[in-house]
Amino acid sequence: MEKVVGALVNIFSLCSMQSALHWVHNLFATPRKGKLKPQQLPVFLQQAQLDFFWYKNEKVYTYQWNKEATDKPLLLLIHGWESNSGRWEELYTYLGNQFRFVAVDAPSLGMSYGKNLSVKNYQDVIDLALITFKPQFVIGHSLGAFALFQQLSEGDYPWIKKAVIMGAFDRFEVILSHYYNLLGYSKRVREAYHNYIEHLINKPLYNYCSTEAVKFVEIPILCIHDRHDPQVSYEEAESFHQALMHKKNLVVSTTNLGHSLQDEAVFKTIQAFFS
Repeated sequence: MEKVVGALVNIFSLCSMQSALHWVHNLFATPRKGKLKPQQLPVFLQQAQLDFFWYKNEKVYTYQWNKEATDKPLLLLIHGWESNSGRWEELYTYLGNQFRFVAVDAPSLGMSYGKNLSVKNYQDVIDLALITFKPQFVIGHSLGAFALFQQLSEGDYPWIKKAVIMGAFDRFEVILSHYYNLLGYSKRVREAYHNYIEHLINKPLYNYCSTEAVKFVEIPILCIHDRHDPQVSYEEAESFHQALMHKKNLVVSTTNLGHSLQDEAVFKTIQAFFS
């Protein structure tokens, strides 16, 4: 089915590349799952204090726990692709009352408005969340981890003490390459979308990678990645891991915990890092 859609886009691009790029971007940036309806919120999110802020005239929803415990440090949680803030329940349960917590639903996911999620608009939302809440600690997972790390390399957030990056890829070019191959786009379409993305992020795609971003992130980082991650290749991220360790950051490699990294050993490692 994907190849059929890709073939139609290739044909359509011969008449209107601009219209073809609209479809290419929508297919790439539209999550298929992870949306939440107000009447179907899991109990974990119902127990939080629900709020929102605005991003480009659309609501971005946030959830806060232990908000009144102002003596405790604040931990900001950033989820990944086709996910939502509900994914943090096990981590929250393990860390208990050691922190105040705030989680953010990415655009078009969870309760947040929008139809598309690009890394660029996720970076913009993360920037707003970092400035709004001023957390001492922050954790990102998967696409959220990549977007968080990119934003940490580009922005100035002196209140952040440490960050945890979970299951993050290195090069955005690799993600695009997988997408191109899945849909079977023509070279002409690939090059046009490549240029579109570079315009969106305002930098060459070869520089849009975690390894490059390490040069500009000075706070201590804990990176956790499973050696058998089925969604984000451990081997693809090894250059990123090496760059982190070169700057005396901590890289923890797990085995058979999958991409989600939902495990007590992971939570214990995070707890020790923040302590």
